[in-house]
Amino acid sequence: MSDSLVVLLMVLVGVQFAAQAPVNGGLGRTTGPLVAALISFLVGNVVLLLIVLGAGQMGNFSSIGDAPLWQLAGGVIGATYVALAATTIARIGAGVIAAVTVTGQLACSVVVDHYGWFGIDVHDVSGLRILGLLLLLAGAMAMLYSREEASSEGGRVRGLRLFASGTDNRERLVICAVIFLASLAVGIQHPLNSELAGTIGDLPAGLVNFTVGSFLLAVLVIATGQIGSVLKAKAARPQYFLGGFIGVIVVVTSLSAVTVIGAAGLTAALVTGQMVGSLLLDRFGVFGLTRIPVDRVRVAAAGSLLLGTFLATG
Repeated sequence: MSDSLVVLLMVLVGVQFAAQAPVNGGLGRTTGPLVAALISFLVGNVVLLLIVLGAGQMGNFSSIGDAPLWQLAGGVIGATYVALAATTIARIGAGVIAAVTVTGQLACSVVVDHYGWFGIDVHDVSGLRILGLLLLLAGAMAMLYSREEASSEGGRVRGLRLFASGTDNRERLVICAVIFLASLAVGIQHPLNSELAGTIGDLPAGLVNFTVGSFLLAVLVIATGQIGSVLKAKAARPQYFLGGFIGVIVVVTSLSAVTVIGAAGLTAALVTGQMVGSLLLDRFGVFGLTRIPVDRVRVAAAGSLLLGTFLATG
């Protein structure tokens, strides 16, 4: 498969990935955000286990002892980021978290590509790649800002405003710094999973990622005294359990794609797909989202994302 087709595939994967946040958010309204994240991981765990069994690849785990412990960190990174985002979103807003995350992931991905870490082919930093990444960041920020503007009411705090009344500025900056560090780690999650896949195979590596993440989230849920909220999930609508399925698609496809288009290319494609997917979800008010019309700013932002992806993966 050519690089261009891989990029297009990952953009489409990113489009469906955009649905994960509102799906988990819908579940979180019933169970709480941290418990919703755990359930999402557990669903993904079951799905991947069934796939691995069906593919007859359980025997691959006999080689897991050959993998160094650091290759198992992908699940830790994913679960840590999800837990941080779930517990801080009410304090700084979804827009700020998304913008800081995009910045951190892109920055880390460029470094990983430039030095060829984790078995990734070297993709030297060029002027066009930097321009593409800047266009991606600008497009993501514009898309997020337009969304917060459209959904804000009266004097309500907008999600992209870092300094807002009613919340301590220092606390917000500390939270943003923590999210940024976590997003830097997210930038190496897929390369780490790809390294593990080289030892035990793609599907088993994905299963390990979800198993480790589920264990960590379970520990956090128990430690925070929220284990009883798991039972509340019975009252949630069936569509709000799709988060795990979406995560499986992202993890499994990314394992192969990252070795072809690099960490920065993968991040660029996923970010573009997520933002375009968010635009569509907002337009039609899917999964309980407030309907937000497609205006010139959002169209320009989508164009900036697509052009940025083309340049960043060229």
